[in-house]
Amino acid sequence: MNAQADKKEKISTRRTYLLLSRSLFALLEEMPFEKVTLTQLCSHSMVPRSTFYRYFEDKYDLLYYCLQTFFGHTALDQDVIYLKDGKGRKFVTKLIATLQKNRDSFQKICQYNKNGIFMDILRNYLIQVFDQTLGELTKNGCQLKISQPIFTYLLADLYISMAKCYLETEETSPEAFTEHVCRFADRDFFS
Repeated sequence: MNAQADKKEKISTRRTYLLLSRSLFALLEEMPFEKVTLTQLCSHSMVPRSTFYRYFEDKYDLLYYCLQTFFGHTALDQDVIYLKDGKGRKFVTKLIATLQKNRDSFQKICQYNKNGIFMDILRNYLIQVFDQTLGELTKNGCQLKISQPIFTYLLADLYISMAKCYLETEETSPEAFTEHVCRFADRDFFS
């Protein structure tokens, strides 16, 4: 394959990923993930079914790719593990800012998917990321005081609950909300 054809393939591939990702999130604003069909995805994105299967096994594979892309932009590094003493403030600030940019869309997605498999997939993805991050930290001498499966599960639920709370609460600014989350992590509840 020559360089020109290779470049066209890369542009075409990126466009396909983008069309399918946007279509999935647009459909999630209208219905739960369980009800999204491959026919709807392909129709909405104008990507033929055969092309979809060239890149993804199924809608779950597409969702996993979307989560990787989303959290890749929020820079899931070791700060995501720490909330104590404000160490995780940088990540919480990024996450809330990202939610704020497309608040209406995220509110709809949360509303339609809050009790469905979407949240389970999101939780499992976050647990995977936290396990990998903890693996890197333990190589550098960091030790957990509690069981790693308990820690990663509860931390994943904390971030999911935090995002849901932010999207369902209108009364605080992104900055104030981040401050409240960090105070909660520091157990600084009362004056």
